[in-house]
Amino acid sequence: MSGGGNPFPVQLLVNYWELCPTVGGSAGLSRKNSALTERLDQLVRSGVRNIASFVPWQAIESDISHMLTRFLQATAERDMSVSLIITPEVGIHFLNSGIPKDVMLRKDDMAQPFPGKMLESSRKQDGNSAGTPARISVNLPPNAFSLPSLFAPEFNKRYYSFLSRMDALLADLGRNQPNTVARLTVSLSGSFWKYYRSQQLSSRNAFGGVAGDYCGSAAIAFRQRLEQFYGQREFLDPNPLAANRWKSRHFDEVNRRWFYQHSEDVFRNRTFQLVRKKANFLKAREIELYTPEADPGFCYSHFLHTLSGGNADISRLSAIIDQAASRATYGSTSVAAPFMHWSSLGGFRNLSDPEKQFLILKSLLLMGGQGGGILLDESDWFSLSHAFRSRTDAIGKLIAAGQLKLRTKAIYLTPHVWSSGGVIWDEIFKHAGSSARISASVELAIRDGSAGVVIVDPATILTRELVFKLSALARAGRIVALPRTTLYTEAARRELEAVTGSTKRIDVDLGIPYHLHSFGEGKLVLFEVPDKTPAPWGAFVGSMLALGEVEGYCRMSDSRLNVIPLEKPDAQLGIFILNETRRHVAADIIFPNAVAVSDFAGWFSADAAVGAAETDPVVANRFSLEAAPCGVLSLAVNTDRNAKRVQPEAGVARGAPRLEQSVITHGEAHGTDV
Repeated sequence: MSGGGNPFPVQLLVNYWELCPTVGGSAGLSRKNSALTERLDQLVRSGVRNIASFVPWQAIESDISHMLTRFLQATAERDMSVSLIITPEVGIHFLNSGIPKDVMLRKDDMAQPFPGKMLESSRKQDGNSAGTPARISVNLPPNAFSLPSLFAPEFNKRYYSFLSRMDALLADLGRNQPNTVARLTVSLSGSFWKYYRSQQLSSRNAFGGVAGDYCGSAAIAFRQRLEQFYGQREFLDPNPLAANRWKSRHFDEVNRRWFYQHSEDVFRNRTFQLVRKKANFLKAREIELYTPEADPGFCYSHFLHTLSGGNADISRLSAIIDQAASRATYGSTSVAAPFMHWSSLGGFRNLSDPEKQFLILKSLLLMGGQGGGILLDESDWFSLSHAFRSRTDAIGKLIAAGQLKLRTKAIYLTPHVWSSGGVIWDEIFKHAGSSARISASVELAIRDGSAGVVIVDPATILTRELVFKLSALARAGRIVALPRTTLYTEAARRELEAVTGSTKRIDVDLGIPYHLHSFGEGKLVLFEVPDKTPAPWGAFVGSMLALGEVEGYCRMSDSRLNVIPLEKPDAQLGIFILNETRRHVAADIIFPNAVAVSDFAGWFSADAAVGAAETDPVVANRFSLEAAPCGVLSLAVNTDRNAKRVQPEAGVARGAPRLEQSVITHGEAHGTDV
């Protein structure tokens, strides 16, 4: 792929362990007409040259016939690129999702969700006054199981031993059979951390409630980590007793959010180091993989839907995609590319084909536009219509070539990315939509220069280093909003006073009082956090986004339609209008200025280029359209009102499949920001 692009946004999963014979050993695997080689040959004939595969932990520990080695040899012989996902994940076609059975026998090593009031009341109703610890279950075939705790010492010992074994295996292949791993990429994900949430509490809304593991091992690690963290010199200022304030129960929720995020970061760093200890010559990619069918909140609602005889809730799955795509994580050395995994093991398989296609395409647009993509089982992919596969593949090629990108306009800096973002994040997402990100990494905010606004969660512990980095963003022209709370260290407070001392202050009160300090085009905002609830955060967030000139590309007259805008390098847009309902929706799309609108697929086809030369695109700022049930309309938008034609992009395959598109006519409307 060309530099700056996103290689392989659409990846097909091949479960190599299911295609290898159970008898015959190595001899069976080397047969020319084995199930594995036949399947790979079929993929090659279909034009598939890049695939992905999980590496089940249990399969490696019991791999006496070297199935993984044979799989890599077979793909190398066919010049296929392979992404191996070796971090434990859910939704794998293997017992316990590949986790060794003996590891699952230690009940004390299972993760436990937040012990909220809802859970306590349900225990009393069940007559369990002792409060048997709840588990975090994954209810996907081939069996339901409880997630193990990533804090459990015995689990970590086995897991890191597995990583060392994988590192040695790949290193040996690289030395003895370099061609076998020449097109191999090792993909490292964030594992189970994102699923450590209560099913009941997170069923209210996507990623709702408090996230984290509350088992005994986690509690011990929590106290140990607090002692280490608050033993640093910065927290002992002005005297050693100052650290006791930070460790008090008053800050328990704040500390837990920091602790869970810190633990996940340590897990990622150690995984990255162990896998590259010997096989450091291999390409390694850090990703964030999410399986909506395993989402705790969806599992709970899907269970209720199943009892009532209904199908999976597409609206909830769509909301999960929105929230998962908005959560940006940072790996050891770079931003983790977001991927959506549709396993077809859960509720997804009960959906109709139009509903499946809607979710797949929405995932590709949101994840692929950020450098990630989608993972689908190869059999599920080929069960979809040829027309849909062609359209999706065409969009994937544009994304891979760096022609379509989802721009980040606003970042909400939070202490824990998997916990609920709260009311401030809800307002940011409401205003900025798919252009908003929630992240726990200030490094991500620094690297993403397109984010004009950074708002810090009031529950964030502010150290001198963090204040220094955030103030540097303001000096660089960003809008940075810091809360005025008691979570500043003394060194951080002095740093903030030094930064703002020489600036002119403007006091503003829009229901949320704040001080505005100017640094040229950049602004540093210090806002109060009122005790009253609900507080008027909408006006405050709107003010911050206005300062950063963050506004929607367009408006829709019907809130049932959502918009995903993807930018091209030449400042033109691909606008995708999504209708997740089961009804036709007629609406108007309104732009702030006159634009030239045409069919997105035709924009890049040779035939459309000829037609555009003869007939100018319609130029206006209002258009009417109709979206089919579970439909996605794709529009090409040229913001130059004097443009007479839209040129096809050089280097893009001509004759790409044309997307289904309604006739667009002029119309008047009032709508909501998208």
